[in-house]
Amino acid sequence: MSRTTPRTDRGSYPAARSVAISAWAVPVLIVGQFAMVAVIPVTVVLVGTFRDVRLRRLRCWAGALAAAYAVPLGIWIFRPDRAPSLSKDMNPLLAGLVVVAGVAVGVVHQLLRKRYGPDGVADRSNGRTGADASGDNAAKPAQPTLDKADQHPIPEH
Repeated sequence: MSRTTPRTDRGSYPAARSVAISAWAVPVLIVGQFAMVAVIPVTVVLVGTFRDVRLRRLRCWAGALAAAYAVPLGIWIFRPDRAPSLSKDMNPLLAGLVVVAGVAVGVVHQLLRKRYGPDGVADRSNGRTGADASGDNAAKPAQPTLDKADQHPIPEH
């Protein structure tokens, strides 16, 4: 019988999990006709990207998502003859813009996570990411550098 142990390395995982989940929740809520509820994940994305320094590359995308959502929300709030629901009052083109912005934030987050690793740190000197970039290589044996063209070890001089 196996036991599961809780993750203890939460410090290396960025607080971006809530940002990623919220970014993907926005298009789901808009398409599912829960546009007013989407204000919560839009706020989580915006606040989360500005609070976490590791997510600074995502800030302009989060701002674009917030602006895309603020336009139909503002139209709905300031319209004198507004519909009882934001989803019913939202122009389909504006709804599509919010959906595209939410998907864009989610995709960019995933691409940045793949590029920089789960802790958001990249070592540009040798292409290592995450915990390997910290220089913690005492327990790992040195491996020869490979030539990219034909995958043979480069002789050391």
